[in-house]
Amino acid sequence: MKRTHLYLIFSLILSFSGCSNKEPSTIFDFESNGKPIFHLKGEKVYFPEVLNPRKIDQKGEFLIIQESYRISSEKPLIHIIRKNPLSLYSSKGIIGEGPGQISDSDIFDPGLSDSTFWINAVMSKKMSQFNLYDTSRLAIREFRQPENMILAYTVYLTNNGTFIGLMADSPNKLTEFDFDGKRIAGYGEWKQIPERPEMDNFLLSTYNKGKLKSNSSKKVFVTASLYRDRIEIFNYETKSFINIDGPRLELPPATISGSGTNTTLVIPMDQKYGYKDVAVGENLIYALYSGQSQQEIQLTGKDSETVYVLTHEGEMVAKIELDKSIRGIAVDESLGKIYGLTTDEDPGIAVFKIPAVLL
Repeated sequence: MKRTHLYLIFSLILSFSGCSNKEPSTIFDFESNGKPIFHLKGEKVYFPEVLNPRKIDQKGEFLIIQESYRISSEKPLIHIIRKNPLSLYSSKGIIGEGPGQISDSDIFDPGLSDSTFWINAVMSKKMSQFNLYDTSRLAIREFRQPENMILAYTVYLTNNGTFIGLMADSPNKLTEFDFDGKRIAGYGEWKQIPERPEMDNFLLSTYNKGKLKSNSSKKVFVTASLYRDRIEIFNYETKSFINIDGPRLELPPATISGSGTNTTLVIPMDQKYGYKDVAVGENLIYALYSGQSQQEIQLTGKDSETVYVLTHEGEMVAKIELDKSIRGIAVDESLGKIYGLTTDEDPGIAVFKIPAVLL
C-alpha cells in the first residue's frame, strides 16, 4: 500500500511538472480556445488597367486600389472599383509635383465626407483630397504637412478635425496634431524591451512598425506590426490601448547598424513577417497574417493566406484560411465580403465570402 501511495504521489508530481513546461495557452491556440477555423475559396477578378497594385481599401460602394509609384508616370496611381458588380469605375492620380498632382500614393484615408477621400503621399509629405464621383484625375484639395509633422509617416484625419498618426522618432506610439502642425497629445509610451535595452524611441518604433488603419467612424485605430506578432488597438474615445501578442510570442532577431543619431535596425532576410495588413470594420478587426520571410515570398510568390478576426476589445473570434495568397485586405461587412490583392504574376482582386456566423 505504501509503495502504491508513493507511486501515485510521484505520478502527480510528474504530471504537474509536465504541465508547467508547456507553452502557455493564448487566444491563438485554437485547439483549446474553441474558436472556429474557416477555409475560404476566393474568386479572382482581373483588371488590365491595374498594373502593379500595392494596397487595397474600401469606402462606401467602392474599393480603392493604389498602385506602386514605380509604374509609368503616364499611368494613374489610384483606381476606383465598384463593388457590386465588381467593375472599374474610374482612375485618378497624376504623378508629379504640380497642383493637384501626387508624388506617390501611400496612405488611404476615407476622410469625413461621403463623396471624397484623401491620399497621403509620403515622399512629398502631402495629403490630397479626391472626389469619388468626378472624372478628373487631379486632386481637388491639398494639405502639406507642416514642419512639426515631417517625421509623421502615417497620418489620418480624426472626427475632431485633427490628425493622428505614427511618428518615426517619438516617445509615443501615436501622436495627434492640429491643422497648423501643433502637437496636441501623445498616446501610449514605448516600453523598453528588457532583452534590448539599447533601443531608443526611434529603434523601438521601427521594431514595432506596421500598418495603421481605422474604420469609417474613426473610433478605433489599429496597428498590425510587420516584424513582431503584435496587434495594438487604440480606442480614440477612451484614449486607451489593448495589446494582443501572437501567434508567435518570441521577439524577432534584429541588429543595430551605425551609432549615435545614425543608427538603423536591420532585420534578417530570412526572418518571417508578422502582419502584412489590417482592415477595421464597424464590428470586427481582420488582421492579415503572413508568416513568410522575404526570401520565401520571392521564391514561392506566396505572401499571406491567414486572417485573424477579433473584436474591437481584442477578443478572438475566428481564424480564416484563404486558398489564395494576398498582400492587402479590405472588408465590407454589409456585403459580407473580404477583398485582397493577389500575389500571382497577373495580380487581380480576390473576393472571399465571409461566413454568415461572423456577421
